[in-house]
Amino acid sequence: LYRPHTHTHDIIIIVNIHRGLSTILISGNMTNYPTLCAKVTASFSVLSDTINSVKSSLEGNNNNNRKDITSVICQLQKTEGEKLNLTAALHLEKLRLRNSQLEVMVASSSSSSSDGAEDDRTVKLLKDGIQTLERKIKSVVESINEVLEELRCFAADEN
Repeated sequence: LYRPHTHTHDIIIIVNIHRGLSTILISGNMTNYPTLCAKVTASFSVLSDTINSVKSSLEGNNNNNRKDITSVICQLQKTEGEKLNLTAALHLEKLRLRNSQLEVMVASSSSSSSDGAEDDRTVKLLKDGIQTLERKIKSVVESINEVLEELRCFAADEN
């Protein structure tokens, strides 16, 4: 029925994304970001194929067509997709913040006529954007956990 290991793999992938991004932000080596994205995309593709296979199996079983479960699986996939999009947006915002902070440091060290107040506003807006995205991700994770609990209930009812 439901394979909890797929959600565990999802969590591992997300942790690896965050670690990879942290490494990139610390090192400043942006050339690794496309490789990180490609690896993550491939990993999620495998998970998606697995989930779609389970869903198809449940839909195709004439003796036990479980549209109730497949509906919840679709909801899970939609919510997971939303989380992935928010995570990508968070990464971009963190990259923008890093770049903006670097620009401020370069401008202040070269004592150019850059508008410091404008730079501060930009950094503040980016930090606010990061906090907003982190709150949205937390909310989506709560939704995912609710859907997973619903799937666990289906699994318990089957036993």
